[in-house]
Amino acid sequence: MADTPEEALRDAIDANGSLKLKKFRDTIHLPLHQVGLGPIQPEIYETEEDVPEYRSDGWEETNPEWVGSTNELRSFEVVVRDENKVAYLIKAARFHTDGTLMQTYDAIFTIANRNGDWRLISRNPFNIHRA
Repeated sequence: MADTPEEALRDAIDANGSLKLKKFRDTIHLPLHQVGLGPIQPEIYETEEDVPEYRSDGWEETNPEWVGSTNELRSFEVVVRDENKVAYLIKAARFHTDGTLMQTYDAIFTIANRNGDWRLISRNPFNIHRA
């Protein structure tokens, strides 16, 4: 529920942590395509029922080290842009609950406009470096 693609990008980063700053469901348009996130998350979310309310739902079992973690968008640049889509190359970081660095990563996040509502439609992380 973002008015601009940049706002949607920031919402997607906020929803990527476990502080529940943004509901994961409120930051995406379906179908959402995810690349390289491993067996714990589907490569595509197609229906509303498949999408957890918060991305951190279930992390106690699947990613216990991520519980309480936060994300920070460090930088971004537009790779491709038209009136309905923007692809960003981002640099981001995930932090432990005590504020120490857990990992850094790059990603391509693609944001789409549907009826004036900009949201995430694709996430492709790479260059993941554990601290």
